[in-house]
Order: sequence, then structure tokens, then C-alpha cells
Amino acid sequence: MILYVAIAFALQTVRVDGESMMNTLQNQDLLLASKISYDFGGNPQRGDIVILIPPTIPSQDFIKRVIGLPGDVIEIDGDHNPTEVLIKPDGKGPFQVLKEPFLPQAWTTLKYCCTSTGMATSTPQPVTIPANEYFVMGDNRNFSSDSRVFGFVPRKNILAKAILRIWPLDHFGGLGAGPSLEPVTNAALALPALVIAGFESWRWRRRRMRRLAAARTEQVSTEPLD
Repeated sequence: MILYVAIAFALQTVRVDGESMMNTLQNQDLLLASKISYDFGGNPQRGDIVILIPPTIPSQDFIKRVIGLPGDVIEIDGDHNPTEVLIKPDGKGPFQVLKEPFLPQAWTTLKYCCTSTGMATSTPQPVTIPANEYFVMGDNRNFSSDSRVFGFVPRKNILAKAILRIWPLDHFGGLGAGPSLEPVTNAALALPALVIAGFESWRWRRRRMRRLAAARTEQVSTEPLD
């Protein structure tokens, strides 16, 4: 009985309803979620798949992926192809691009962000995520009601972390790798940089050939006559 109560307190099963997390999760997948993952000093991390209460619909539970953390500066720029999620972790340094190879298709809706409350905009606008709040999205971006619709999610609204798929049996196991951050590549600067690098390499080779030619000339001129 004690073991049963402990397990019931720590874990819960979650049935996926809808397609907002495809292709990572399918409609009607049964998941095991930890209700205590964040109760002992830990906090949600980027890439975690979490069960949450959306701020505008307190009677429902949603399942989404954590994208932005408290203190991050986040911007979504749909002028790029594909749409880019840009993040300054903890608000420091230059923007980095969020790489998400698990997205099922090109992202064409709600592809600009964010207002001061974290919702979608008509142009890319950076915003700092407030303390104790998170920015979440579904993996199936064209069919997901998430922070772009209801704004940042308070920490107290995040109920559990999904950790394992237990049904269907042929998909039993973990939930896959999360996103990664990579430096922004500025195509406008890349070509000039390559030209400069090529020119410098050519100058170095030319100077080396001149030194070799000069060394050969000196060697010939100083050889003793027979």
C-alpha cells in the first residue's frame, strides 16, 4: 500500500488528445509523466515535454514543449525559410538559432513573435521572458494552440514532465532528443569573409614562394666555382 501511494503520488498517465505534438507524439499515445521532477530544486528545461494548464483555459490540461526559459530573450522570425526561433539564453550574448529536427513540416502559421505577454505578432519582435514564466509550443506548429495564442505559462501551471511512452507497444520508449542552440549564420557576412580568407591565403602562398625563390637564388650565388 505504501509503495502504491508513493507511485501514485510521483507518477501519472497522460493520454495525448490531438495532433499538436506530431510527429513526436501521436493522437491517443499513452505517456507516463513525473509529477515530482520539478519539486526538488529542479525547474523545467528547454526541450522538456510538459503537462500544463494554459493561462486562458484553466479547466484543461495541455501537453507542449518548453522552448523559452525565464530570463531568455526570444524572437520568432518567419521571414526566414524555414522560420527561425531566435534565443539569447538568459538574455546574454548574441541570438542563437533553435534547431528542431523533429518538426513534421514547414511552419507557415503564427510565425512571428512576440508581444510583451509572449503572444504572436505580425512582425518579429524580441521579448524577455519574465521570471518564473515559460514559453511553450507544440511540435506541430501549424496546428498548435500554445504560447503564441495564450502567452507565457507561469511556473505554477506546469504540472508534470512527460518521460516515457507506454502505448502503443510498438512505440514504447523515450520521447526523443530535444532542440539545440546554434550560432546565427549571417549569410550577408559569410561571402565577404570567405573572400577575405581566400585573399589572405593567396598572399601567404605568394610570400612563401618569394622566400623560396630568394633562398634558391642565394644558394646558387654562394656556391664555390670549380
